[in-house]
Amino acid sequence: MNIVGVNIKRLREEKGISLRALAKQLGVSASFLSQVETGKASPSLATLKNIADSLQTTVGNLIGESQRISDNPVVTEKERKYMEEAGKGMHIYLLTNQDQNKQMEPLLFKIDEHADSGKRPYKHFGQEFVLVIKGEIEITLNETVYVLKKGDSIYFNSHIPHAFKNIGKEKAEAVWVVTPPTF
Repeated sequence: MNIVGVNIKRLREEKGISLRALAKQLGVSASFLSQVETGKASPSLATLKNIADSLQTTVGNLIGESQRISDNPVVTEKERKYMEEAGKGMHIYLLTNQDQNKQMEPLLFKIDEHADSGKRPYKHFGQEFVLVIKGEIEITLNETVYVLKKGDSIYFNSHIPHAFKNIGKEKAEAVWVVTPPTF
C-alpha cells in the first residue's frame, strides 16, 4: 500500500464518504478508486487533483508532503503506550509514536497462558507479520494450524480468516506488525 492510497482512504473515511460515493463524484469506477487506495493503481495527476478537491485537501497532503516523522523516533520501554486488553489475557502495546500517516503498526502482544483471540477466526483488510519473542503461539489460517516458538515468524494476508492462542506454559510475547495501521 502506498502513502497516496493510505491518505485518500483515511481522509475519505474521516469525512464519512463511501468509496462508491467518492468514485461517482470523481467520475471513476469504485473498483479503480479501491485499487488506488490499496496501491494497485496510480491515478493521473488530473484525477489526483480531483480527489484532493473532493476531499477538501491538497495534492501535497495526499502525497505526504506535509507528513512529519516525530522529532524523536525512539520509544523507550518506559514510554511504551498500553493500547488495550484485546480480550481476556491479551495485552497490546504500541512500539512506535502515534502518527496518523504511518503505513504499518508494530505492536507488542503479551498473551497470558491459555489466552486467545476469541472463539471465531476473524479477517480484515491488510497484512500481518508476527515474530514470537517468548513462549509458544498457535496461529490458525483458514483451517491450517501453525505452532510458532521463540524466534519463529509468520507473514500472511489478513483477509484469510485467522485466530491465535497461547499454547505454552508461560506468558507468550510477540512483535506483531499490521498494515494498514488499525490503532
